[in-house]
Order: sequence, then C-alpha cells, then structure tokens
Amino acid sequence: MESTLRCEPRLSAMDTSRGLLFLLLYVLIGIPQTFQQVLRIGGIFETVENEPVNVEELAFKFAVTNINRNRTLMPNTTLTYDIQRINLFDSFEASRRACDQLALGVAALFGPSHSSSVSAVQSICNALEVPHIQTRWKHPTVDNKDTFYINLYPDYAAISRAILDLVLYYNWKIVTVVYEDSTGLIRLQELIKAPSRYNIKIKIRQLPSGNKDARPLLKEMKKGKEFYVIFDCSHETAAEILKQILSMGMMTEYYHYFFTTLDLFALDLEPYRYSGVNMTGFRLLNIDNPQVSSVIEKWSMERLQAPPKPETGLLDGMMTARWDGLT
Repeated sequence: MESTLRCEPRLSAMDTSRGLLFLLLYVLIGIPQTFQQVLRIGGIFETVENEPVNVEELAFKFAVTNINRNRTLMPNTTLTYDIQRINLFDSFEASRRACDQLALGVAALFGPSHSSSVSAVQSICNALEVPHIQTRWKHPTVDNKDTFYINLYPDYAAISRAILDLVLYYNWKIVTVVYEDSTGLIRLQELIKAPSRYNIKIKIRQLPSGNKDARPLLKEMKKGKEFYVIFDCSHETAAEILKQILSMGMMTEYYHYFFTTLDLFALDLEPYRYSGVNMTGFRLLNIDNPQVSSVIEKWSMERLQAPPKPETGLLDGMMTARWDGLT
C-alpha cells in the first residue's frame, strides 16, 4: 500500500523562508535610492564540524547575486555582503562579529540561527537601530523589547491554531503530543487547551533529552495503541524519529503522524512511501506557482555546483529554504 504523504517531499523546504529575500528587499528598498549606491548587508553563519558546506551561507550569497541580476528590483543599488563565520552556541563571538560588521556600515544583519547567538545579535541591533533578519522560531516575549527585527518564521499563535484546526479537520478524538523541548508546548498551546473546549483527549510525552534513541518511548506508544501522533521537533530529529518508527514496525496504515517542523518535506521520505503510513506536515508555499517553480529550477542548477551533504535530503531543503527566503 502506498502511504499518504501530504505535500510532495524534497521541495517544501523552500516553504520556510521564501519570504526572506522579499523581506530583506522590504528593508533595503525603504532606503532612499535617488543615486547609484552600494549597499552592504552582513551575514553571520554558524559552522559545523565535518560539514562540507554551510547551506545557509550558500543560499544567502545566491540570493544577493540574483537581486543584483534583476535590475528592476533595485535599479540604483548594488548589494554587497560581509560574511562572518562563528562556532555553534558561541554568543560572545556572534556579538563580536556583529560589532565588526556594524562598524563597516551594514544596512541589515542576517543570522545567526541558534537562539543564544540570535539574542546576542538582536540586542546589539536594538541598541544601534539596525534591522536584524531572523530565520528561526522566535520565543514570544512579554516586554516586547526587541523592535529592530524581521522574523520570517510564522507567528507561534498562528501555528498553534493551525495545528488545532488540523486535528479538528481529521476528527481525532485521542491525540498523543510528543515534544522535543519546552518551546514545543508554546507552539502547541491551542491544542493542549482543546480538551476544555472540544471532545478531545490528549496525552503529552517528551522525547528523551540528550539521547537520540526514542525507541523505548515509541514502544510505550505502540503498546498503548496511540495511533494519532503529533511530533514537535526539529527536522534533524524528525529524520531520526522516522527511522526508528520504521524499525519499530509503526509505519502502517493504522498510524497517522503529523510533524510541526516546516522542513519535514526537505527530508528523503521515499523509504516510507509504500509503508501505508499517513504522514502530514505544513507547507507555506504553493510549489505549483510558476514563480516558485522558476526559483526551484534556478536553485537546482546552483546546488549542483556545491558538494553534497551526507544526510540525504537535508541539503536540498535547507539550502533552498535560505535562498528562497532571501528572494
């Protein structure tokens, strides 16, 4: 039996950040362009050991190049960039590199991605009133002290409502929620509050922290006949979870899995296509749109020049996502 995979695989990673370039243009076009000028933007990217290429950096460069090629977008302006590379979780280095770029007079800062580094760079951008372009989910704050930023990720409340709408649409009466960290509970809050308003029973479970082996948890779920499951986790974790679900014999027509990550279909889902399982994920863009198709074609040609990444599927998704957000 062929599985029901909502949204075609391998293309949806564009969904998470198609708006990135448009939003960058929104920031930059607001700057007067009555004469020819060169506008510099800064990019801060984390490096990962043994990773042959930083996909976000490649997408960033590709986007800037395409803006410059299309002279109808900013006819009096040429974009240049300054790129700085930092280690993961190094917020001090992120702050230092951001200061270096601001000293060069950049019009906006793009990145980094990890939360601690993002917060450090955002604080500097707030103080100096420079737009900070973010591509990751932003934790809601009470004081709203962050003002000079553009976040491309859908608002957590909108995602939360969409998840509840999906559960109601499928008429699920018993749902298991599996989350990776506490931020997942924020994204799932509308569903978690659902039992008080709807006839829905919810069981909440957490993935083991610091341990990629979720099989003991999956074994409990299998024993409990928990067939409708929502996973809130990164796409990297989703890739591991799917492999373990398959090994546990839980890829059958009885199960329906929903993954909240917007990069689910950046993964290689082909191994699960004929298992019979139902799998659902959100996609923000209509890939049948001619403009989007054109972007896919351009990026497909570009990525052929980049070295492949060992994890099948992730290179396609993340690279396309970052460049597409910038365009």
